[in-house]
Amino acid sequence: MMRAYEEILPGSADRILKMAEREQARQIDYDIRGLVFGFIAALCLIALSAYVVSLGFAWQSVGVVIGSIAGTAGTFIYSNRSRRQELREKRAALQQPSAAPELSDAADKTDS
Repeated sequence: MMRAYEEILPGSADRILKMAEREQARQIDYDIRGLVFGFIAALCLIALSAYVVSLGFAWQSVGVVIGSIAGTAGTFIYSNRSRRQELREKRAALQQPSAAPELSDAADKTDS
């Protein structure tokens, strides 16, 4: 398939690979930012819980902790579902017939 792209437009295979590399780097950066934000949010909730305990509201502190755990677990479950769905879609796209012949036909028409 890459060969077909390269035949139609020289240098296109390299451009496609660079685009994929940039997308991967962006995704890694996005994931790291999410982890940092999640860590900071968890620390804030722990501090809030400790403050609530210091005020003498131990049971309310338990509510804050349970709420933060539930929120974190919900986010984790949602992100895993989204990733699994994305992987299923990518696998399905890879199993579909290649688009390279269509590109070759289009190139033949433009040469005429």
